Amino acid sequence: MATIYHQVGIQAPLKTVYDAIATTEGVTQWWTQTSGDTAQGGELQFAFDDHIVRATVSKNTPQHYVEWTVAGDAGEWLDTRICFELDQKEDQVMVNFQHADWKQASRFMGHCSTKWAVFLLSLKDYLETGSGRPFPHDIHINHTDFS
Repeated sequence: MATIYHQVGIQAPLKTVYDAIATTEGVTQWWTQTSGDTAQGGELQFAFDDHIVRATVSKNTPQHYVEWTVAGDAGEWLDTRICFELDQKEDQVMVNFQHADWKQASRFMGHCSTKWAVFLLSLKDYLETGSGRPFPHDIHINHTDFS
């Protein structure tokens, strides 16, 4: 199994960072249009143009940890886990991110790693400046198919 790892420090209160990751309203501000039930065991839908990524909230520990397990028609994302661990460090909250349990490393995984970095910086901007860059207004990392 392969895993994407990223870490970003955000100067915002822990509860504010948690709410941006653990609520549909929050996620919509930095990643993509999100709907569903954010409670542990709930189902979420993440919209990317005409494709919907579905996930189950597999863990939700307030102000500490959020984990989604991807389901449905998800291609290489199927059964992967998207994890956010929050750790207060002095004047910032460290967001320790993982996109885990990829069947194998691939070019698509590399593309997704770069896009996750883009979206985590969007999360940082949203919380530190009030304005994120969610899909489809995110930074485009290429001009053609990623494969």
